Amino acid sequence: MMAHPSWLLKKLIALALVAGVVSLTGPETFAQVGGNNGGFLFNRAVGGVQVDAQGVLTGEMQRLPQDLQQKLSAGLNAVDRDINAPGMRIVSLKGLNAAMQTALENNEPVPADVQFLAGLQRIEFVICRPEENDVLLAGPAEGWKVNEVGNVVGVKSGTPVLKLEDLIVALKSVNSAREGQGISVSIDPTEQGVQRYNQFVSTLKGLNENIIKQAESVMGQHTISLTGVPSDSRYAQILVAADYKMKRLSMGLEQAPISKFPSILEMAQQKDATNIGQMAPRFWMECSYEPMAKSEDGNIWQLRGQGVKTLTEEQVVTRNGTFEKANKVNKFAEQWANNMTERFEELSAAEPVFRELRNVMDMSVVAALIAKEGLLQKAGLSLSNLDGSNEQVSLPSWQAPKTVPTSCSFIRTSKNWIVTASGGVQVDSWAVASRSEVVANIATPSLNPTADRWWWNAN
Repeated sequence: MMAHPSWLLKKLIALALVAGVVSLTGPETFAQVGGNNGGFLFNRAVGGVQVDAQGVLTGEMQRLPQDLQQKLSAGLNAVDRDINAPGMRIVSLKGLNAAMQTALENNEPVPADVQFLAGLQRIEFVICRPEENDVLLAGPAEGWKVNEVGNVVGVKSGTPVLKLEDLIVALKSVNSAREGQGISVSIDPTEQGVQRYNQFVSTLKGLNENIIKQAESVMGQHTISLTGVPSDSRYAQILVAADYKMKRLSMGLEQAPISKFPSILEMAQQKDATNIGQMAPRFWMECSYEPMAKSEDGNIWQLRGQGVKTLTEEQVVTRNGTFEKANKVNKFAEQWANNMTERFEELSAAEPVFRELRNVMDMSVVAALIAKEGLLQKAGLSLSNLDGSNEQVSLPSWQAPKTVPTSCSFIRTSKNWIVTASGGVQVDSWAVASRSEVVANIATPSLNPTADRWWWNAN
């Protein structure tokens, strides 16, 4: 019998269909805000790898050179010192829109506090103020810094801050989020790739060091499907990045950043799964909010709940390379999905891309709420610089992700079986915005500005 290296699976090929995490070829880029010299700096790193000119996700993201990190940090330091105080922060959409208008009229870069929404790290309250013709957002916030891979995060918490770029996309995409498939990403193998892979497996006589590369090669590229938001937006990159990371963790392609978080392959190995057959779990993340709390007059709304959950269902791979829903439930996949949901806060603290995902979910829920409840009309407020109606405002164009190469993962067990993983992310923001309950005396932060500016810290 042929001898095999200890790392190579004996009688098992566990095929992980994984997506890529997106970054472009440099952390510096400018979005025009009127005129050739207007613009603002946006960090271009989301998650971990790059998208090449053909839309293929490739290569691990590198740490920023120290001088570039210092340069980026220096560009963010010229902000009001009060912004460094951690706590509850209020953001005026009326003031935010006006700050963008000022930059537009003066042909100046959008200030850092505007780019990063005054350091907000999550949206907890939406408050309509008809008497002030304003709609406010409120949530936890602190000062920020640029970390070693170019992400703008809280100074103490390391939590990603909300980005103006993503908020604009959420507001612009509010109607498309309600139609068709809504906002989603799905990363799946091609039928031809599955057919080639099945044929490849049927011819195997033994295992050797070349099996991994061969398996990845015959399966080929996976396709990335995006709906509801522009494929060249940062919002889209976050969806793909989060899906990629979820698949890599589920299939054991990288070590989980928290303890006692095994992949489904490790679970199967620990249980010595001898009758599991062919596993084809589909994993996806979607919104997970409690019904919104609202005041009796409908002017105060509170987002409640974790925001994100992970679900799974079992699929059957047909001979022609298609997937069909199975009647049974895969216990390992179900356990893994439940574990990710239950430990989301801990996991997302260690893997910030999941916090980024929740950020854009929050923004889309807020956009849907504002549209559904007519809050702008109620407040007599126009957000032409935020909602896409002002053509002078343009956003950075990211390389649209289209495909990602297959990656394989191997473990040792006593039974031949194949593991595949597909799925994605679904953001059903209108469904969340449609669920609410009246709550008397909602505990809201201070609504009185502490200075003549568009954001302030709650008392």
